[in-house]
Amino acid sequence: MRSIVVATLLLLLVGPGSLGCHNVSKLDWSDLGRESWQRPDDVIDALALANGDRIADIGAGEGYFLPRLSRAVGPEGQVYAVEVDPELVRALEAQFSQANIEVVFGQFDDPKLPDDGVDWVLLVNTFHHIEDRPAYFARLRADLSPRGRVAVIEPDADLGGVLSLFLDDGHESSAESVVAEMRAAGYRPVASHDFLPVQIFEVFEVGSDGD
Repeated sequence: MRSIVVATLLLLLVGPGSLGCHNVSKLDWSDLGRESWQRPDDVIDALALANGDRIADIGAGEGYFLPRLSRAVGPEGQVYAVEVDPELVRALEAQFSQANIEVVFGQFDDPKLPDDGVDWVLLVNTFHHIEDRPAYFARLRADLSPRGRVAVIEPDADLGGVLSLFLDDGHESSAESVVAEMRAAGYRPVASHDFLPVQIFEVFEVGSDGD
């Protein structure tokens, strides 16, 4: 993620017009912080979480989204903060004591979520780290409730110009490739949001387009 912040700094120096990419015009040029390009409040609004919802943040990292998710689902809801790194798991457990946040020590091939236990799964800059994605997300289907959805936010591989120089090779995804792999895992796309300046934001549910 440091690479995207560096890219944002460079964009401020060279200006959005020099990149030939319309997405950069969506950046808040008055703010160099993560909120400028991550737009977390807009992401939460797009998910339209309800009080009592259960959501898993797979690849929760240092917990950037967790407080917002906790507030969005309310005291009756549940947030699962999934991480595979033991140090991050310990750090999350030490930092977040909210009653509706549970830290989960996941595995690389299994997030260790309860069967039929989540209404939403959120992956922010995590999709590309999963090795066998069709198999992983096919297994994840058992963890979703009947109305369950999966939201994938990733650095946009289709960005061109100077910005592409600051994206580590293989640490980004195109919307087309994400949709293809999720279809292979038994999902269909239900929403595509374009308000993030340097990321794609795709939403899926279980089933084929013919269902």
